[in-house]
This record gives sequence, C-alpha cells and structure tokens, in this order.
Amino acid sequence: MQMEYSAADIGAARDLQFLAYIYISTATFWTYDFVCSLHEEWTFLLRSRWTKVKGLYIITRYIPFVVIFLELWLSLAKNEPKNCQILSNIFAYFGVISLALSEFFFVLRTYALWNNKRIVLVAVLSGYFSGSHHIMHRHFGSRWSFP
Repeated sequence: MQMEYSAADIGAARDLQFLAYIYISTATFWTYDFVCSLHEEWTFLLRSRWTKVKGLYIITRYIPFVVIFLELWLSLAKNEPKNCQILSNIFAYFGVISLALSEFFFVLRTYALWNNKRIVLVAVLSGYFSGSHHIMHRHFGSRWSFP
C-alpha cells in the first residue's frame, strides 16, 4: 500500500524536525555550559551562607533543565493526546515559574543597584506584577486571576 503525502504534510514534518534539532542543540549547549561551570558554581554555593535568595537562585538555575527535558520529551517521544496535554501543562507551569523567578532576580538586582531606594522598588515591582498578571492571563486565560 503506497501512501502519498501532500506538500503541506511534508513541510510540517520538516518544521517539526527542525524544531527537534533546535531543542536538541539547546539542550546540548545548556548541558555543556553547566558541566564547564559546575565546579566553580558548587564551590561558590557551598562556601557562601544559605539564604532565601540563594534558595531562589538554585531553583531559578535548575528549573530550565526540567523545562528543556520536558521540551525534548514532548517533541521527540511518541505521546498519547491525553499525556501530551498533561506534559504540555506541566511544561507551561515550569516555564512560567522559571520566567517569574528570573524576572524577580532582575527586580532584586535593580533594587540593589539603586541603593535600596523604596521608590525604585515600588516602580519595579508594580511593573513586575502587572506584566506577570498580563502574561498569566494571556497564557492561562480565565484559570488565572488575582482575587
């Protein structure tokens, strides 16, 4: 039995293959960077004192590995539609957590660079929360809203 594919099917398959190549190269470069700096990073982390910010840093640093793994799993593994939706939701939530924590570190750094001025903190946090709310509402719709 011979199957014929349309040009659109072949184009979609090429796009998916290209996307898989991008995911694999991203995972490769990220892992290479991680392995190259692992000794220095762990030396710094183990010598400094443990604080809340350090805990947030560790979470922020390692969540992208979960995101990349889920991305590879979604694009390369054969998934049932139900499992694909579950993995896609998990991927989205980890992505939002990663983005929110990364942006929060930018807020902390900006606040510190401006000598802990309260007006800067208020301005940056208001932009952070309004942007976060917009992103959450846009991606998650009515499932996400502030009380």
